[in-house]
Amino acid sequence: MWIGETVTLRRRIGTSSTFVDVACRAVVRGYNPRELIGGIAQKDSKVIISPAEIEASGWPGAAGGTTTPRKGDFVVIQGTARAVEVVGPVYVRGELVRIEMRVIG
Repeated sequence: MWIGETVTLRRRIGTSSTFVDVACRAVVRGYNPRELIGGIAQKDSKVIISPAEIEASGWPGAAGGTTTPRKGDFVVIQGTARAVEVVGPVYVRGELVRIEMRVIG
């Protein structure tokens, strides 16, 4: 049983209009009123993904940089590109096991 939905993680190649994409399973949810602090807005979303699909695809390839998403990348959710604002990698015993992001837009 799959939980969540398929999203597309996207990084721009340099300053061009070309992107490198990878499809990932993700849990996408909004923030509840108690979480709306520190710049988090009601329209923002929390996206949780596994690093497995990123690592298996070789993403970001030609775009370069780290394999962990970063501010300035995009997550396409149900056809809408949303900007990655904050990334929180989660490590267990030194191994990256989960990536949590706040996306805006």
